Amino acid sequence: MTGSSPPKEQSLWEAAVQAAVRSLRYGSVEVVVHDGRVVQVETRERVRFGDPRRPDERRRNQHPDQRSDRNTGSAAHPSVETSE
Repeated sequence: MTGSSPPKEQSLWEAAVQAAVRSLRYGSVEVVVHDGRVVQVETRERVRFGDPRRPDERRRNQHPDQRSDRNTGSAAHPSVETSE
């Protein structure tokens, strides 16, 4: 005997979760449990729209203060000269 048990029959909630995951391209599946029992399976589907511009064009057209690749903080930019 190898110690492995025969595959059990899939429960209704397990089948519902698998079906929900298979049906989504982007999104999430939430399992709601009350008193140790699964009582609900919720899905949230996301619809994503691509930006037709290339990634480097999106970054180039952003205002410098809005660019996410810039460091934030109180230190002056190294290329900016300050007068004292």
